[in-house]
Amino acid sequence: MTTTKFLTVLSILALAIIAACGGQAVATADQIPSSPDGTIRFVAEKIADGHPEVVWEALPQTYQKDINNLTHLFATKVDQEVWDKSFIVLRKTAVVLQDKKDLFLGSQMFAMAEDSQDEIKENWDTAALVLSSLVNSDLGNLKSLETINWGHFMATTGKELMDVAKRASAATEENAFENDFLAKVRGMGIDVLEKTDTTAKLKISAPDEEPEEVQMTKVEGRWVPTDMATDWDKNVAEARTKLEEITPETIAQQKMQIMMMVGMAEAFVDQVAQANTSEELDQMLQGLLGGLLGGAMGGPPAQMDDAPAEMDAPAE
Repeated sequence: MTTTKFLTVLSILALAIIAACGGQAVATADQIPSSPDGTIRFVAEKIADGHPEVVWEALPQTYQKDINNLTHLFATKVDQEVWDKSFIVLRKTAVVLQDKKDLFLGSQMFAMAEDSQDEIKENWDTAALVLSSLVNSDLGNLKSLETINWGHFMATTGKELMDVAKRASAATEENAFENDFLAKVRGMGIDVLEKTDTTAKLKISAPDEEPEEVQMTKVEGRWVPTDMATDWDKNVAEARTKLEEITPETIAQQKMQIMMMVGMAEAFVDQVAQANTSEELDQMLQGLLGGLLGGAMGGPPAQMDDAPAEMDAPAE
């Protein structure tokens, strides 16, 4: 992983966590350093200490307002029934991923992922637990999204998610969260190559990574990556336009198809929950793949109810 990608992962992790918290932020406006290198170092240290909400506090106030407003607008455009049903399926999926872990890891489908097997095994428990925490958070309540404040959300649910990931990782031999992720955060090096009042070029390094140069821009007293600052207004405007184009009529036109797809996903997850062996799971996965391919080719989708009957048939 390059240093730039590593920093991106840091931002995505903390901003994705934005979708589930509430509480007192660890960093107030006057605690964020005024220098670009100081900002990155401060954010990295607070994340390492288990405070992802610092990423929110380090954003310009306009960016915070844009994110909150877009979320509130999104919540008014989504169909309540579709949202609720989708989260029911996601909660079932989280349970299946935890309960049927050994079946998945013993399946032929898993065996085909030769180059990724170790990584999948290493991150399975953490991913399943984080998914479970997310889908059982306030994100599942569409009404809460209409008034959500992501800073508050990150300070609670976000912190809980980091704790979940840390505990799950600690239970593994590799403990990648501590030995890889946090080790890179704590070992980050930052050199200022160029700096003006509003721009800066930094060289950022992390253990076992090649140093990379990062351009920063000052916006409303906050230092953010230049790429983010350059595209922010355009991206926000495009997102708002697309959301505003959604009407009750367009939702009604698509709802039946969406609910059908969600229903098929639920039927498959319910079926997997009944699997007792990796062989049974492979049959189910093959049936799902055949159904998807059949649908893409214009043929009838595979019937989910047929698989159990096939599995119950005596071997010849």
